[in-house]
Amino acid sequence: MRRSRRDTLDMTVGSPTKVLLVFAVPLILSNLFQQLYNMIDSLIVGNYLGADALAAVGSAGTITAVMVQMASGLALGASVVIAQYFGAGKKEKIRLCMTTICFFSVVVGVLVTVVTQVFATEILKIVKTPDGIMDESVKYLTIYFWGSVAIFLYNALQAVYIAMGDSKTPLYFLMVAFVLNVVGDLYFIVRWNLGVSGGALATTLSQLLCTVLSLVVLEGKMRRMGMERNQKIFDKTEFGRMMRIALPAALQQSVVSLGNVCVQMVTNSFGAAVMAGCAAANKGVNLVSVVPMNWGNALSNYVSQNVGAKKTERISQGVQVSLLMTGGLSLLMVLLMERIPEEMIGWFVEGEGAGEVIEVGASYLRVVGWSLPVFSGYMVIKSVFKGVGDMNWFVGLTLGSLGIRVGCAFWLTPRIGVEMLWWSVVIGWAVAMVPTVGYYVSGKWRGRSII
Repeated sequence: MRRSRRDTLDMTVGSPTKVLLVFAVPLILSNLFQQLYNMIDSLIVGNYLGADALAAVGSAGTITAVMVQMASGLALGASVVIAQYFGAGKKEKIRLCMTTICFFSVVVGVLVTVVTQVFATEILKIVKTPDGIMDESVKYLTIYFWGSVAIFLYNALQAVYIAMGDSKTPLYFLMVAFVLNVVGDLYFIVRWNLGVSGGALATTLSQLLCTVLSLVVLEGKMRRMGMERNQKIFDKTEFGRMMRIALPAALQQSVVSLGNVCVQMVTNSFGAAVMAGCAAANKGVNLVSVVPMNWGNALSNYVSQNVGAKKTERISQGVQVSLLMTGGLSLLMVLLMERIPEEMIGWFVEGEGAGEVIEVGASYLRVVGWSLPVFSGYMVIKSVFKGVGDMNWFVGLTLGSLGIRVGCAFWLTPRIGVEMLWWSVVIGWAVAMVPTVGYYVSGKWRGRSII
């Protein structure tokens, strides 16, 4: 295992197990902190403001997820291209890609801010947000999106760090943001009595600080590595190359989130208790999904670097290690979700109406929990296609899984009952796993490269 520079990791040499562990663990911890400080909002809102406020945050959260996933998808294009350049040793291309994607992210962030401030109410009406929680949902949504530029820019910066094998620095930023978010929640919600607006404000300010720190530190890192500023901050050729990955990824991420919005529309039709129960259960599922999702991201970067270095024989070794690690850890998570689901949901809500919320959330966790090993394998194998730049299959598999889930939720839930909302998640993962494994075994993805 060889480090190219401090805090960068060359994954084209050394034991695949070692390099993936060194790289994946900080990624997992980073996302864990991200999930935890999102959960803190729900914990404080649910316990201090009640089930209606939690439902308002959950309804607005389906919209915020669309934009966050769009930002993540746009950043993905930069990550794949830069990682392949890093593996090929082309430092001058890395700097140019970085400034290009950051410039584009700022422009998109400004547009998103304007749209969400003007049309917040109309957007929430589309997802059938109940009138009783509409005002609170609008407050949360508009304040959250004051930070749209920070959301898009941070995702772009993180993609550059990750592409160069530095998964530790983003973790440090998120640890700081986590602490600030907790303090901000308690200060704005409990002391200043700002309600759900306080939770959104704490998250927005934490994200802004995280973005500023990321930009300053990355600039210093690039100069130490000999990547001085270019006269150009935007390059059409590199932009086009990144967009070949980014646009399908952003479309996929956004459609996935829109699909979740569609599922939220069905969820909202069952009332505030089901909304709050599903919102709490999704927090738990997202938390335990951190390992397979982020290990998959680590494997994707590992694949990209090795494709750039023309060492594709290392990819299969990385996949085998990843399946063993994520599969074993997922089984442990299944035990947790099956043994104490009521306790897990109880962390998010108390008071009047809490019993029904806990019942709904616990049922959700029991059904979805046992399918996590399938989800782990699906995420690991699919990440290989992303790493080599084969976006047709990566996007197609994701949208196929989503389509099955949305179809089950829309067509079967009214006929079978509310339980079909969580069974639709399991069915979507299980069906998508079949073509994922088939395409990987076929080997048709080999020999691809975006650069």
